[in-house]
Amino acid sequence: MSYKSTTVVHGGLDAAELHAAGVNPKDALDFSASLNPLGAPPGVRNAIAKADIANYPDRRSTTLVDALSKQLSVPRDCILPGNGSSELIHLFAQAYIRPGDAFCLFTPTFGEYEGACNAAGGKAVRIKAREADGFMWRSEEATAVIRKSQPKLAFLCNPNNPTGVLVSKLFVESVAKALPDDSLLVLDEAYIAFAEKAWDSLPLARKGRVAIMRSMTKDYGLAGIRLGYLVAAPHVIERLRPHQPSWSVSSVAQAAGVYALSQAGHVGCARREVRTAKDYLAGELRKLGLGVQPSKANFLLVKVGDASDVRARLLKKGMIVRDCASFGLPSYIRIGIRKANDCRRLVASLKEVFPRG
Repeated sequence: MSYKSTTVVHGGLDAAELHAAGVNPKDALDFSASLNPLGAPPGVRNAIAKADIANYPDRRSTTLVDALSKQLSVPRDCILPGNGSSELIHLFAQAYIRPGDAFCLFTPTFGEYEGACNAAGGKAVRIKAREADGFMWRSEEATAVIRKSQPKLAFLCNPNNPTGVLVSKLFVESVAKALPDDSLLVLDEAYIAFAEKAWDSLPLARKGRVAIMRSMTKDYGLAGIRLGYLVAAPHVIERLRPHQPSWSVSSVAQAAGVYALSQAGHVGCARREVRTAKDYLAGELRKLGLGVQPSKANFLLVKVGDASDVRARLLKKGMIVRDCASFGLPSYIRIGIRKANDCRRLVASLKEVFPRG
């Protein structure tokens, strides 16, 4: 089977674009990526400095898996670390999709799911959320589409990127139940650490119909290192493992992950920071007459009209937001939550772009 890579639009600073706009990258504030607003835990640089970079990494990330197993109360053989969630998504596509196979997407959502499965020859089936429903999917419609299309994989981001909606345990269970026996629901919880009062999904992974991805890149501010992990039944892990390169997770990433997991309060502090800054930012955006989608994640989906134009105008002010046209939402921008002072600077720029009165 041929496997062709595809390019997917992501957030994050683009040095060439900033240069063209006359903005010094050091002066720019990046709201286009949704990461831990506190950055990496203090001390992580010391931890990675001790990593053995002269030899190949541990293929099985043994120490990291042990730490995850202890923190999550999940057996070791149910855990697979990866080079960020993006690598894990591509592993699913390679392990489950053959040319002509259907895969389901709960849209609008992260483009990497479709890019990975398209590269494997899959055919996308979309279950679309409606703006009128607050971008929440309709359960009966979703299960009907799944039963009809018989997909090999279904991808559900929870909280969803870019809408910020958090679906219930009952919704996830109904979707998983509707899938064919040898198919899998991939529950992407890249932003779950920032959701208030989120329900515990991990018990679902042990049943074999649901696999759960999480992102230490986002949770612990390790975007430059790349680190994620999968929790799934052992037979799912073993189906993916042959498709993963031998040294996928570097020694530096493993060391950073082990240290980050030892810093128990870091994510909790970030969650409180997100809550305060998000409430402030949402209030100010509404004062400007902008439509703000309620969000359980560490970002806001904001209806601004011509998103491309708004993004370009903010870029000239050194403020980078995500234009959501690639999600099929050309009227929206996505704003990642940063520290409160950064959010105040963004609000000041937005007031110039959307003057009141």
